[in-house]
Amino acid sequence: MTPFRLAVALSALLLAGCKNNDIPDEIASIFVEASPTSGGSMRQEVRLPVSQITITVMTRPLVPAEEILNTEAITSGEPDLRQEFLLVQLDRKAAIDVMNYTKEAIGRHFVLVINDAAVGIMPIDQQITDGNLMFHVEKKGLSNTQAVVDISKRLNISALKIRKLKESERK
Repeated sequence: MTPFRLAVALSALLLAGCKNNDIPDEIASIFVEASPTSGGSMRQEVRLPVSQITITVMTRPLVPAEEILNTEAITSGEPDLRQEFLLVQLDRKAAIDVMNYTKEAIGRHFVLVINDAAVGIMPIDQQITDGNLMFHVEKKGLSNTQAVVDISKRLNISALKIRKLKESERK
């Protein structure tokens, strides 16, 4: 999310009469790696904070913040190569979008972005049909396990605030 779009979203929330503590601190979105043939104005580069991996993503997220239901720290991998990942659970609409996208996107990556900063990456190895995405996440000054737990906690707080905002809009 660009700084301008983030500012517009937060301004809209403020104008809707929300209390300051109801506004989420982190707006997470999931972007997809851009294809080499996509136009320059539709692409942007993001860089992971620790590994410094740079990846070119589309400027529009495949999964916006309001479609992320929950996150959870999980351990996965071969017994002697196990590590922590951030499991991101999507709502039904996003799960369908991801399923349709991943059918043809094997070999590309998803990138988890919080407020304009890339924090996680996930290779697309197969079609994803269950709406669960596993990201390797990074945060400067934290180990892999600490980064996963910290990001999961913060994103769950934000997801709850976003759900509350959506519910209040329906009333």
